[in-house]
Amino acid sequence: MVRFSKIASMFLCLGLCYGLNAKTIVTVDGVAVSDSVFNGLKRQNPEFDYNKLPEAQKNQMLDEIVNSIVVANAAKKEGLDKSDEFKFASLQLLSQAWVGKQLESLSKTVSVSLQEAQKYYDDNKRLFEVQDADLRHILVAKEDQAKNIIAEIGKVPKTKTEEKFAELAKKYSIDEASKQSGGLMENFPIKGNPQVDATFAQEVSKMSNGSYNRTPIRTRFGYHIVYVKRMGKPSVQAFDKIKDQLLELLKQQKMQAIITEKIKKLRDTSKITYGGK
Repeated sequence: MVRFSKIASMFLCLGLCYGLNAKTIVTVDGVAVSDSVFNGLKRQNPEFDYNKLPEAQKNQMLDEIVNSIVVANAAKKEGLDKSDEFKFASLQLLSQAWVGKQLESLSKTVSVSLQEAQKYYDDNKRLFEVQDADLRHILVAKEDQAKNIIAEIGKVPKTKTEEKFAELAKKYSIDEASKQSGGLMENFPIKGNPQVDATFAQEVSKMSNGSYNRTPIRTRFGYHIVYVKRMGKPSVQAFDKIKDQLLELLKQQKMQAIITEKIKKLRDTSKITYGGK
């Protein structure tokens, strides 16, 4: 489910600022909001279509928009729209709207050829490596607990390491997805999956079959102990398999470079002083 609450204020400005040829989806105290409010979401996820969402989710998103407007109206009545904080926030939203409009326009004119994509692929094959592994995994919240678990694993003979690891995973791990199976994670993507924490992937990729880490791996999720059952060999994804994603990635990079250059020119023609001078 798409959570709209965290981005309502960001994309609300986009919808109100350039809703040309757009359809009004809600009006609150005379403020009309068009479906172009979702332009930002569409850029992040081209498959997003508000009209195809379940009614419950549509209503949730509309509620977030309505709440944003009624709260904004209340803030105006209290004079908060005159504050420096509001002025700066408004400038930030206008900046985001400008960038959004540039991206929308550039997406119609900027293109990337297959030849460009092939060259990038050939020059950066390491970026397209994939690697998986069969692991056992224990996740805990505290570093001291992770160290104690590692010490406990070290007390058993090497031939009993995996068995002990599975036992401790069931007992202590807070990773509900693997806990009941003794921490087992088969065909886990070590490389080639951006959803896997980079620190975790980097540390595990250094390990070999039958080994476990003697120092806890710290990530935003907690502290990890990992036992490697099988470490797969790295391989490079075929160009044909990833070419569509690569074409889109390179297009985004081109558009970002153009916008960065435009911003530089705007700075060059602006009068900028620091410290109130």
